[in-house]
Amino acid sequence: MEFLQQRHWHTTVMREDKKTIIAKTDYMDNLIERRAVIKVDVFSLEIIEAWLDRLGRAGDMAEKRQYIEKLKGVKAYLGNGRPLKEALQEAGDQLERSLFNESVIGIIQAETFLYKERGYSDAATYNRFWEEYYLGSCRYYSNLDQVKSSWIDFVGTSLRQENLFNRGKCQQMMRDQNGDYLIWGSLIDTFHQMSTFIKVDQGMKITAAHGQLIRMPDAVCSSAAVLMDNLPGVDLSGISKKELAGILGAGQGCIHIIDLVWDSAQTLKSYRGEA
Repeated sequence: MEFLQQRHWHTTVMREDKKTIIAKTDYMDNLIERRAVIKVDVFSLEIIEAWLDRLGRAGDMAEKRQYIEKLKGVKAYLGNGRPLKEALQEAGDQLERSLFNESVIGIIQAETFLYKERGYSDAATYNRFWEEYYLGSCRYYSNLDQVKSSWIDFVGTSLRQENLFNRGKCQQMMRDQNGDYLIWGSLIDTFHQMSTFIKVDQGMKITAAHGQLIRMPDAVCSSAAVLMDNLPGVDLSGISKKELAGILGAGQGCIHIIDLVWDSAQTLKSYRGEA
C-alpha cells in the first residue's frame, strides 16, 4: 500500500464585532498551503475586504498576500454566483478561487445564528425562507413531509454569538498492490458529519463505493448514502459535476456527499496530471 495524497480544508466564520463577520478557509496538500479570507458586513453580507495568502514551504517560507479588490461590495450570499465568479477572476488559479467559495458557503451556514441581523423577525420565519428557497434541492428539502426535525428544531434555541461556524474537509488517497486508487473523503462541521470511499482502477473507472452520514439535521438525510451504490462502473474521465450529481440522486441526494465524491475525483485527476 502506497500513500499518495492528502488534502485538507478548514473553514471558520467568526463575529469580529457587532457589524462585521470574517470567514477564513485554510487549505493544505502535498505541495501548497493557502488561506482565503473575506470580511463581510453582518447586515447586508456585502464583502468589505478580501485577500488570499500564499504560504511558503521548505526553502521559502515567506507569506505573500494578494488583496482581491473586485470582491469589495459583492454580496456573499445565495443566488450571487455570477458576480462572485466575475470578481474572482483575478484571484489566482481555480483551486485558489474555490477557497473563496468555501468561505462564502461558511457565511451562508453561519446565517443560522445571524437571522435577526439579517432582518428575519424570528427563527420560524427564517426557517420558512430556507424551506421555500431550497425546496427540491437535496434529500432533506425534497422530503419535508417526512422530516421530523425542522432546521431550527435541530439547531435549538441557544444560538452562537462569536464562533459561528466551522467546517473541516479531508481527502486521503493511496494505491494498493494492484495499482488501484483508494480515496477516502470526509466532512465534519457545526451541523453535519459524513464520510465517503471510492475505489478506482487505472482506467479511471469506479469499482467500489461506500458512504455514510454520521450526523445530520434529520434521519431522512441518511438514506442518501445508499445512492453511493450507483457509482461502481462510472468512468470518471471527463465527467462533469452535474453528471456526477445526477448519478448520486441530484435533488434526492446529499449535496455534501456529492461534493465529497467530486473532490475525490478531482484529487485523483490532479495527482495524475489530468485536472
